Amino acid sequence: MEFMSDMLGGADSGKPSLFEIVAQHKMSDLLEPALRHVTSVYAHRYPRYLVRALNWHEELYAAVMLLVERHYLRNYGGSFTEHFYGMKRVRTGKLGGADRMTRGDVWGSLAFLVGLPMVKSRLDQLYERESGGEAARLLGDAFTRRSDVQARGEAESMTSARQRLQTLKLVARRLFRQYYPHANFVYHMATMLYYVAYMFDRTGYSSPWLHILGLQVRRMSAADYRAMDARGPTTSSLTAPPNGSVLRATRNLVARFLFGGLDFLKVLLPLSIFFYRFLEWWYRSDFHKRIQQTPVPPPPQPLRPHVDGIAAPEDQSLCAICEKPRTNPAMAPSGYVFCYPCIHRHISDNRRCPITLARAWPEDIRKLYAD
Repeated sequence: MEFMSDMLGGADSGKPSLFEIVAQHKMSDLLEPALRHVTSVYAHRYPRYLVRALNWHEELYAAVMLLVERHYLRNYGGSFTEHFYGMKRVRTGKLGGADRMTRGDVWGSLAFLVGLPMVKSRLDQLYERESGGEAARLLGDAFTRRSDVQARGEAESMTSARQRLQTLKLVARRLFRQYYPHANFVYHMATMLYYVAYMFDRTGYSSPWLHILGLQVRRMSAADYRAMDARGPTTSSLTAPPNGSVLRATRNLVARFLFGGLDFLKVLLPLSIFFYRFLEWWYRSDFHKRIQQTPVPPPPQPLRPHVDGIAAPEDQSLCAICEKPRTNPAMAPSGYVFCYPCIHRHISDNRRCPITLARAWPEDIRKLYAD
């Protein structure tokens, strides 16, 4: 990781490389789908308790991430994924000689970390619904035109005030379908341009949102880690000095448990990643296949030659019926091998194996193919 970090870091050792910036953004983007998948799996098992949580997944996820991100921004100076990769946010315009984030910086960061992705997701869903989805992209906009015609017909049958409102809705929907793809393009293009500019040291901001807030992402130094160790466990504003009352003791206990759990997330995440990779390796390995495979049963004991049957030749390459080298070999159900014409003729006439006298039928003969 250090080698990859220094490839584009240049002389500024505190500046994270583009690899680190993109990695933490990717991890942040993957958290929501991963939690949605886990919730959907357990919602199918326990629909009575979790189906509502699945229906309101985005809102619940935003509320949880608001709590998590606020905790890490206030106590560690960076988002959850930034702190996981050993990074922090600093002010470019220092106030009073300090580069720590202010309260306004924390809430501004929360707006772009939690609020903006949720709004973007809602707008994507709205555009998918208004544009007709995959059917409209494959078969044209006949679906959207038909819905507009239906809405226009409903508007004509309304009163004048409601008709104007319905007309405004139609215009807004049409403008949204027309201009949202361009806004979406500008959104992603701005992010990409900042990545390119950051990679070539044209700017110190890795995203336009950090530029708006006046914040830069930097690597945490040894002094930062020493300060964290000296500070000890993070405390919450919910905690209060003990005064002997049970209510305040309970309040402090809940606050310590809650914020201790938030701090444990930075340990739980790498453990969960390691456990997932271990399961992935285990299910792909030969060890798992060996355990899952049913044991192969031992072969049955060969049938003994019958005293009234034909004697088996000592030379196993000879046919016991014609006593010549086997041609076009075939196996009887008893396991002995003969020439196919010989054994087929014998079983068709006698319905028995010539050596063991075991019952056999012509359809039980198996031809053998050898290189």
